[in-house]
Amino acid sequence: MEKANSNPQDIVIIGAGFVGVATAMWLQKSGHKVTLIDPEPFEKGAYFGNACTIATYANIPVGTPSTIKNIPKLLFSPQSPLSLSWSYLPKLTPWLLRFAWASRPSQVASISHQLGVLLSHAQSALAPLIETAKGEDLVAKNGTLYLYGSEAGFMKAKSDIQLRRLSGIPVTKLTKAEISDLEPQLNPVYKRGLFFDNAQHLLSPLNLLQRMGASVIAKGGQIITNKALGIERVDAQKLKVLLQGSSVLADKVVVAAGAWSKHLARQAGDQLPLDTEQGYHLMYNAQQQLLQRPVGWADAGVYLTPMNDGLRAAGTVELAGLNNPINPRRLEIISGAVNDLLPQLKNYDSQWTGFRPSMPDSKPVIGRSSKDGGIFYAFGHGHIGVTLSGITGKLISELIDNKAPSVDISAFAPGRF
Repeated sequence: MEKANSNPQDIVIIGAGFVGVATAMWLQKSGHKVTLIDPEPFEKGAYFGNACTIATYANIPVGTPSTIKNIPKLLFSPQSPLSLSWSYLPKLTPWLLRFAWASRPSQVASISHQLGVLLSHAQSALAPLIETAKGEDLVAKNGTLYLYGSEAGFMKAKSDIQLRRLSGIPVTKLTKAEISDLEPQLNPVYKRGLFFDNAQHLLSPLNLLQRMGASVIAKGGQIITNKALGIERVDAQKLKVLLQGSSVLADKVVVAAGAWSKHLARQAGDQLPLDTEQGYHLMYNAQQQLLQRPVGWADAGVYLTPMNDGLRAAGTVELAGLNNPINPRRLEIISGAVNDLLPQLKNYDSQWTGFRPSMPDSKPVIGRSSKDGGIFYAFGHGHIGVTLSGITGKLISELIDNKAPSVDISAFAPGRF
C-alpha cells in the first residue's frame, strides 16, 4: 500500500528493466511520482533473455583465483564458456586489470560476503512487488540444480560451497543417483551436483516485467519511449534528462540503464568501470516438460530452464562491448551443452543475444552519485539483475527518502573505485 509522503518528489528513472521498474514500484510505495524512460520498454533486452533464475545463491564473483589461473584455457579453448573479442581488448584492458585485482583470495572472500548479505534480502524485497503485479503464477519454487561432469570439477567447487555456507546460503551436495531422481530425463553424463533448495525461477520474465510495468502505470506512473542522452543540473532543486527531441524535468534521477549506464554516469562526473558481458540463449518450444527446475551445467557455463512456452538454454560470456553481432560459436556451445544433457532435443526454434552490465568486482553500483546528490545509480548487476532488482529498488527508495538503508551499501557505492 502506498504511503502518504510529506515530501513527494518527481523521480525520473532511466531504464525500464527489472531494476528500473522495481525501483519505480518501491518509490510509489513511498508516495513519489515516477517516470520511466526507455527506448524499447518491455521488448527483448537482458530482462527478456536471461536464464530466468531468482538466484539467491549467486554470491560467488565471476573473478576468482581459479578464473585467473584458467584464463589462457578459457580464452583459447574453442569449447570455453568465455570468449574475448581481440579487437576490443585495448578498450577492455583497464576493466580486465580491475577484474584481476578483485580476483585475489582476500577480495573474493569479501565480495562473496557482501553479495551474500544483499542476496539474503532479495526475495523479501522482490516478493511484494510480484504480489502487487499479480505475478505469483509466473514464479516456480522447485529449487535449482548445478551439475559437474567430473569429480575433479566438483572438487574445485569446494571453496565456492564454503563461501556460500559462510553467507548462510543453503546448498546440498548430490550424488549421481540423487540427481537422476530429481531430473530423470537428463542424460547421466554428470558425476556430481549441487542443489539450491530455496532458489526460484520465472516462467516468463518478460510477462512478469510487463505486469510490473502495468502496475506502475495503474498507480499513476508514466513510461516514456525515448532514449536518455544525458542529465543536466538546472538549478539547486531540479535536474533535466535530455531525450531525443525533448527533455523531462525531475527532482531526482535514477540511472538504471543496465549496460548503457556508463556514459550517463560519466556525464554526471562519475567515472565508473562498467563494461558488458554478452550473453546468449536458445529456445526449444514446447519442451518445458523435460525438466522440473533450472539445471546449470558447470562444464559449459549454461543453464537449462523450463518456462511457460518451452525450454530455454542460456549462458556463455563474450567480452566484446555493446556493438558485437551474434557469434555463431557461442550458439554452438550452448547447443552442444543441450545435446549433452538432453540429446532428445535436436533443433532449437529461436536464438537471442543481449548485454549484461558487468562491473569488474561483480558487485552492482547502488548509491548516490559522488558528484550530484540528486542522481542515484542502480546498475552493474551482471548475472543477477532480476534477483537483486527488488532489494536494489528498495535501497534507492530509502536513499531518496533520506532513510538509513536497510542493508549496508557502502560496498556497492559508486565511490569505491
